[in-house]
Amino acid sequence: MLYIFFAVIASASKAVLKDISEQFGAARNMHELYQRQLRKLKDLKLAGAEKSELSEASKYLLSIKRSLRSQRKGSHESDTVMADKLYPPPTQLPTDGDGFVVSFHKDVLDDEISKREVVAFFDKYGFVVFRDVLTPEDCEGTASEILDQLESQYMLFRRGEIDTYSALSSETYGLAKEPAIFTPHIIKNRCNEYVVKALRLLLKDEDILLSHDRWCFYRPTKIMRSSGEEQNIPEWKTRSSLHLDLNPWFYMQCDTSSSQHVLKYQSLRDFSKEMNSVTHQNAPHLQGVLSITDNRMNDGGTVVVPGFHSVFTEWVKSLGSMREYMKHNNLRTNRLVWRGHGAGSFKFAEEDRIHSLKRRVTLRAGSFLVWDQRIVHGSMPNSSTNTRIVQFVKAFRRYGVPNQQLDARSKCIQRHMKEAGTLNLDITTDDVQRVLGLK
Repeated sequence: MLYIFFAVIASASKAVLKDISEQFGAARNMHELYQRQLRKLKDLKLAGAEKSELSEASKYLLSIKRSLRSQRKGSHESDTVMADKLYPPPTQLPTDGDGFVVSFHKDVLDDEISKREVVAFFDKYGFVVFRDVLTPEDCEGTASEILDQLESQYMLFRRGEIDTYSALSSETYGLAKEPAIFTPHIIKNRCNEYVVKALRLLLKDEDILLSHDRWCFYRPTKIMRSSGEEQNIPEWKTRSSLHLDLNPWFYMQCDTSSSQHVLKYQSLRDFSKEMNSVTHQNAPHLQGVLSITDNRMNDGGTVVVPGFHSVFTEWVKSLGSMREYMKHNNLRTNRLVWRGHGAGSFKFAEEDRIHSLKRRVTLRAGSFLVWDQRIVHGSMPNSSTNTRIVQFVKAFRRYGVPNQQLDARSKCIQRHMKEAGTLNLDITTDDVQRVLGLK
């Protein structure tokens, strides 16, 4: 593992080092990190980013460049030995006759007896799937909208022309460039009647807030040529991953009433931070994906470790000091990626035995997968001729969120929806405006 030399730590700002630490966690070495940041800076310039964002990106690049001059090899083992002893037992997921993970039709959300079955499944596995939440027309419109964005951001990319897909990158797991998207279909899906019903049921609260997230696009990694020959493109595969989108120590101990943890939403990245800075005080917290395409076993996509929510508390207690997990960024060691304001994400090493417990959640197009945020999850690479398209959704209870943060959040959402032309959509009833955070 490569370390950032102490002389650089002394001269660089804390914010810069935190961001470097976060990015280095996904890089094989400092040189790779430098190349990534250089490409990011170029992309920002091409996209006409604001001066402040360009300035920050330049600072990061300069700090990495300095670190390259003084890097040295080392190793660090900090993981508490007993932590992996608390993992849940291996669990096989039930599937239906078509090979998809067992799901509940959206209509169960209107039936009290059926809702109890949903909750029982969720309590056991830590996730649940609802099917037919989006119509085929919803999926088609959403896919087209996403492809519009890709074509506008990547000059060489053209939908349906597979050879142009090389213009995209798998390094960021096919994620949209912006941390939050406010286009019409994305907004409509986010506040879909049955999406909201499902989230209210599992949060056990009517007064909920939908977070504003983005989508991802996984390229196929096999191509059928007109000659009938199958061509493999392994470089289009994303890396396998397992993580928690939260800071385990912050989740268990933090008092969010402190002003230092109030988000100001001066940047769309604060929508990511509100996901990464959750605590037990206003739990539960939910994450999910809306599958825009059929997603079978080989198509790449979401994996979960069933039952991890039931061992989460004891597992956190066994971890030891948070500081120890921030001292390294080796992909072979469990680590915490710090994102400021207490926010963070916990990354599991590629060789951690928890990978033997992960299970693929296969989904029909139009399905809504929801999981408890304490569930370890991640993704597997695409190994098929099919494209994977999903939209991410998160929700939490309004209870416990400081009024100052709610006000800043509302103004930010209104501003970006106005810019996207979605502020006056005919779906924005009083209830929808409340769950979106407009009110």
